[in-house]
Amino acid sequence: MTLTLVEAAKYSTTVLQAGVIELLVKDDPIFERLPFIDIMGNGLTYNVETTEADADFYNVNDTWVEGTHTVTQSTATLKIMGGDADVDNFLLKTRSNINDLKQETINAKTKAVKKKFMETFWYGNTTINAKAFNGMHTLVSSGTYNTHAIGTASTTEKLLLLSELEEGIDMMKVNPPELMMMTKQMRRYINKYLHGVGGITYQDAANARVQTLFGIPVAVSDYLVDTENVLQAYVSTTDWGHDVDVETTDVATSIFILSFGPQACQGLQSGIPDVEVFEKLETKNASRYRIVWYPSLMLQNILTCVKVTGIDVDGAVAA
Repeated sequence: MTLTLVEAAKYSTTVLQAGVIELLVKDDPIFERLPFIDIMGNGLTYNVETTEADADFYNVNDTWVEGTHTVTQSTATLKIMGGDADVDNFLLKTRSNINDLKQETINAKTKAVKKKFMETFWYGNTTINAKAFNGMHTLVSSGTYNTHAIGTASTTEKLLLLSELEEGIDMMKVNPPELMMMTKQMRRYINKYLHGVGGITYQDAANARVQTLFGIPVAVSDYLVDTENVLQAYVSTTDWGHDVDVETTDVATSIFILSFGPQACQGLQSGIPDVEVFEKLETKNASRYRIVWYPSLMLQNILTCVKVTGIDVDGAVAA
């Protein structure tokens, strides 16, 4: 069964568990849309279509050339993430509102888990950190099918042209784009250009108006950075993806155009996030609240998500 965390919260067995999930998804456009499939075991092996199949016209008695698509086998492995938060038992006994103290502690740890997950959602790479999962910069990495690199493959970022953003959108050939993600600074420069040429477009959504660009809802992420290295090298200079060695002088960023679902951007997990309570610790006079989750991320079809990368984040946007 595939559910977003919003829907999964309805199946929570405890108030603590429901509260953690609610805080994870609150005001986050990715968690609100990202479906998670529950799996048995510690991973899921799937085929990723890496090249498209060919077809052609033939004359009578021509020799037909076989041209099936090619796939690469990939495995999304569940990872262990979470954190402990201890609350001193003396404070629990003497503070006027015990529930407030517990909730503050759990909320703070939940925010830390959310931050770590979302940073990994964008920049995770198992070559760098085998304990984590591969994020979108690693999964969306084909210069042919889903990566429009406007910067040079060295250290030179490039000002964004909206026509180049359209080129990236046009690379999506399977699913319609559902969400365009960028940094707040990138959105400001895009909106500055839009205000000068006629204004910003919006569409109505649940309890809100959402900005759109080329008919696609636009959202920002605090976990995408404006300090990406244009070289985009994880392993070699031919591999596109955010460089882990972020320099303060690097001023590049990326815009992601995403779709969600079984063939597109989808999360994996073995059960929804949970809260374990240890009321008596051996070496501390404290109660421990452990948030634990076993998630991962997969992208089965490389034509369902796209990134435009190597963008100069602090320069004027043009047509």
